[in-house]
Amino acid sequence: MIIVHRARPVAFVLAVLLASVTTTACSNKATVDAQAARTAATDSATQGAMQASAAIVADTLAATTDSTHVSASAATVSGTLEPQSRALLRAELSGAVRTLSVKVGERVTAGQVLATLDVPAVRSAMAAADAQVMAQEVAMRQMERERERVAKLLAVGGVSRTEMDDWDSRVQAADAALQAARAQRATAAADVARLTVRAPFAGIVERRVATQGSVVQAGDELVSVIDSRTLEFEAGVATAQAHLARPGHRVMLRVAGYPDAPVVARIARVAPSLDPVTRQLRITVQVLNDAERFPAGAWAEGTLLGDDADARTPSRVASRRR
Repeated sequence: MIIVHRARPVAFVLAVLLASVTTTACSNKATVDAQAARTAATDSATQGAMQASAAIVADTLAATTDSTHVSASAATVSGTLEPQSRALLRAELSGAVRTLSVKVGERVTAGQVLATLDVPAVRSAMAAADAQVMAQEVAMRQMERERERVAKLLAVGGVSRTEMDDWDSRVQAADAALQAARAQRATAAADVARLTVRAPFAGIVERRVATQGSVVQAGDELVSVIDSRTLEFEAGVATAQAHLARPGHRVMLRVAGYPDAPVVARIARVAPSLDPVTRQLRITVQVLNDAERFPAGAWAEGTLLGDDADARTPSRVASRRR
């Protein structure tokens, strides 16, 4: 009985020890499995990061290569932006400036009167020409009435045919005198018209040389008007880069004083031959300036992009890789 009573605790203790060993083994296995899983995840993440870094390096090298290609093939030019339309309005006759009300920077419309000249001799000639025309018209009407009277007498035998022919000649002479007077009046009217200076197109007054009341000679400049809504950039291209100078090719311009406002324009005209002095090819680039942001005469530097510039921009390169 005593032996049996002691055996039970020994068996219980053995069972507890066995269960503890089993639990510990299971826990150790789970720990090992978890560590293995974390190691595998870390290796996978590291490999993915390395692949992404390699891709970024490849894209950067490719973009640098494209940029180097553009820089190597581009040509730089420089020049001024000039208005496509500029009119230097001069006095066509010698005389005094009667009116000149426009100011520099003022906007004018096509046909607007900018200045008038006072030339008394011209106005006197116009008045004399008007009077001469009126006198010849009166004489013409009298001749025509006399001719009609003679024609009626000729019909009833009151006058001879010779007299009728004589009146026909008188009427023709009066008509010729009238036409000469009218031609003289037209010449005087043209001189009077030249006393008025009008804007040939809509634009802005660029410069005013004369002043109201001053005396000017024929050919003296009075005022200049420009239309700066379209500017032209003229420059010379080196012979080695002449292949980039073609009508329609794009040019990137940077205007002095506007560093943050580059503008892309296109070549409008190319000279058919090289400049004999500089041995360069002259090009003309038209720049749309509807808002009149850039002033005429501004200095600009440009880069000829050629006809494949669009395909060389970084955004286009990235989109092709994707």
